[in-house]
Amino acid sequence: MKTSSVRLALLGALLLVGAAALYAIHGHERTLRAGRIILVELAPVDPRSLMQGDYMALRFQPDALLPRPEVVAGKLPRMPNYAYLALDATNRTRYAGTGDALPAPSGQVALRLRARDGVYSIGPNAFFFQEGQADVYAPARWGEFRVEGNGKALLTHLRDAGLNRLGTENKR
Repeated sequence: MKTSSVRLALLGALLLVGAAALYAIHGHERTLRAGRIILVELAPVDPRSLMQGDYMALRFQPDALLPRPEVVAGKLPRMPNYAYLALDATNRTRYAGTGDALPAPSGQVALRLRARDGVYSIGPNAFFFQEGQADVYAPARWGEFRVEGNGKALLTHLRDAGLNRLGTENKR
C-alpha cells in the first residue's frame, strides 16, 4: 500500500471518530439543555463506605423494585427497556413499573434501563466530584436527572433532604 493511501485511510478514520464524538457530545448537550428535571431518591448506603476518593458510590431507590432476572444457562433473560417513574408536584419520583413503550404513561417519565454486571439500574453507579469535597456531598439524598422523552437520562446534581443542590452556589 502506498504511503499516501495509508495517510488518507488514517485521516478518514480520524474524521469518522471525531464525527462520532461530536454527535455524542451534541446529544448530551441537548439533554442537558432541554431535558426535564426529575429527582430520584437515593437508596440508603452505609455512610462509612459511601465515599471512596473523589467519587460517591450510588444506588437509587427504584432499582430495588426492578424485576431481578435469573441467569439461565449463562444468559440473562430479556428485560424491559424502561423504568416508569411517577412524578409529584416537586418532580420527585416513585417507581411505577417497567415497560417497552414510549412515551411513558400520563404523569410518568421513562428512564432507559442500564445493565451492569447482570444488575439493572436507572442511573450510574457513581457521582464524581473534586477531590477533598466529600463532606459537601455526604448529605446527598436525591439524584437530579435531566431526562428526554426517549428515556435518555443524565445525572447532573445531587441534592440533600431539603432538595437543595449540593456543591453549587445555585441551590435549586
